[in-house]
Amino acid sequence: MKRWYGVTAVALGLLSAVTTGHGQSASAGKPNFSGVWILNRALSDAPPQTDIGARASGPGDQGDRAGRAGGGEFDRATGGGRLGRTGDGGYRGQRSGPTANSSDRRNAIDELTRELRNPSASLTISHADPTLAVTNAQDWTRLFQSNGQKDPHQAGAATVLSTTRWDGDRLVTEYDLGSARNIRIIYSLVPGTRQLLEQVSFANGQTLKRVYDPAKSTKQQ
Repeated sequence: MKRWYGVTAVALGLLSAVTTGHGQSASAGKPNFSGVWILNRALSDAPPQTDIGARASGPGDQGDRAGRAGGGEFDRATGGGRLGRTGDGGYRGQRSGPTANSSDRRNAIDELTRELRNPSASLTISHADPTLAVTNAQDWTRLFQSNGQKDPHQAGAATVLSTTRWDGDRLVTEYDLGSARNIRIIYSLVPGTRQLLEQVSFANGQTLKRVYDPAKSTKQQ
């Protein structure tokens, strides 16, 4: 059973396009990132040994850390979010904005950071601009809109919002961490090789580069 991160039912239809190895057209003149992509570890940065997203200690931090399950490790069994059994696609415990307490918010940011600093072995992308659906090797899907609207992504008991926009031929997603901080992800296609380049910039200024090769059965437009 797939675990969904802030995903609506429209992602199901989008992902069906990828199974044929052909993506739908993106906006005129923009690249289309549809396809199945395999991590090229030789060309990609290795995950850092320390948590580059660790926040500075502050009041209440000790209690927050003590209360994290599994010592604060990313929960790969649940993906950090659990689909609610509400019958309407809702998420159990999903909170954001003023309804989320500060501990939930901080833990969500920590969890998202841990996820993003560890590259997925593969990415399955369905891109029909303005909608981009990205599924990692654990079958977790995130949905983005490239028109600049706010997209919610569940992490633990809270959500983190992102906005996505085009910057020339690059697709830029920024996760809002609050206090003028963000995590930025830039997708682009490498000229000549048509590899997928994923660049992740964290709030502390550190960046990671991941290069993905197109699966042999996937034809890129």
